[in-house]
Amino acid sequence: MGSSKWCFTINFIILLGLVSSALEPADIVIVVLSQTDGYHQAHANLLKDTPPNFFLTHEHNIHGSWTILPLILPLFDKYNQAKWFLFCLDNTAIRLNKLIKVLSRFQSKQKFFIGHALYDQEPTVIHHFADQTKQLKYPNTVSGFVINGFPENDFSIDASYELSKFIYNSGEGIRLINVPEFCVVSEKNCATFPKVFHSCSSSISRENIFIAIKTYDKNHSTRVPKIIKTWTKYAKNFGFFTNKADVMLPHSIVVPDTSEGHCDKTYAILEYAQKIMSKNKIYWLVITDDDTLISVARLTRLLTCYNPKNLVALGERYGFRVVSSDGFEYLTGGAGVVLSAPLVDRIITSGACECPSSTTPDDMFLFGKCFARIKVKPIHSELFHQARPSDYALAYLASQEPVSFHKFWMIDPIKMYEEWFAEADSVLEDIPFLRSDL
Repeated sequence: MGSSKWCFTINFIILLGLVSSALEPADIVIVVLSQTDGYHQAHANLLKDTPPNFFLTHEHNIHGSWTILPLILPLFDKYNQAKWFLFCLDNTAIRLNKLIKVLSRFQSKQKFFIGHALYDQEPTVIHHFADQTKQLKYPNTVSGFVINGFPENDFSIDASYELSKFIYNSGEGIRLINVPEFCVVSEKNCATFPKVFHSCSSSISRENIFIAIKTYDKNHSTRVPKIIKTWTKYAKNFGFFTNKADVMLPHSIVVPDTSEGHCDKTYAILEYAQKIMSKNKIYWLVITDDDTLISVARLTRLLTCYNPKNLVALGERYGFRVVSSDGFEYLTGGAGVVLSAPLVDRIITSGACECPSSTTPDDMFLFGKCFARIKVKPIHSELFHQARPSDYALAYLASQEPVSFHKFWMIDPIKMYEEWFAEADSVLEDIPFLRSDL
């Protein structure tokens, strides 16, 4: 849809400063891009004490709300007298008095787009290799931001970047104003900042996790040795799902394979996992690529915040035509996808998730359309990453402890693991690389 069809949004009152008397908390609406899972709901509810106007997106069942655009009309209808709209995540901390002080600096008849500015060091895959680099700045969502324009794309990957690109409008629109009080780490002057992640209990046992690694014979001597040298030595239950048996590759399981799509392959992994998870009382299945690096220690801490008895799907959320009637969201496979045992069982037994063809894109169908059919809402975590560290803004990564990265292209994966994950995993005991009894 062209930007002309959304021209009315340019006058939408999000962050439209008006000349008035002193700003009051009632003039501000906090819009939390919240999620339906209990852990994320609880964090979002902690923010409710901030201002009187509060909008949790998960309570309104607005399809594709995480891309911002579908929120515009509901927000306008509900809060048509509001002066400022602040968008944030459930793990954003807000100091209301400092926020009011910051916003008071911008009270005028101009439109404003403010937040903590990020920019790409170089063209990156997560932004479709666009060449704007430092010219196009986009907000760090977890630091909170204020906006006045809305994008629409077939693929939704990084909503804050796509918003900024739309608003910037090739230099003719509004530029993001970098405001230091919108912070990536907590300091005394911060109006907003990301909360530090804390596990919800002691780490779960690695015996309760099975990790399925998708590979094929040509990668047995290239990619696979890299992950054997890094993170698989900390995993107790894992398997390499490949197209050919290899006596040199313990933990290998032969499954159907194709040159693209891999839907049948991933479905075969789910069938295999369903059996061994039931037999061995395993709570979690993690599916990764053979060029995915993960921190097993951070993964075990993260999973303490989710109930394995529920239908849980956790990873990095992407979207395809999300705001259209035929659009959907899905968990992208390269970042790693975590599924609870009951969900694996539901996928296999529902009869709604068999692959349309062997080459159907596995993540878009099995972790997207399938979830919609069986009424499971995927959970997005910013700790999972579909690309390399160099594909993300430095300040974006500064406020988190990543669980995964993906792609070995033009990098040394062993050095990347050492830089990002080795210290976290060093608290775990190495496990000899022997064939699993599973």
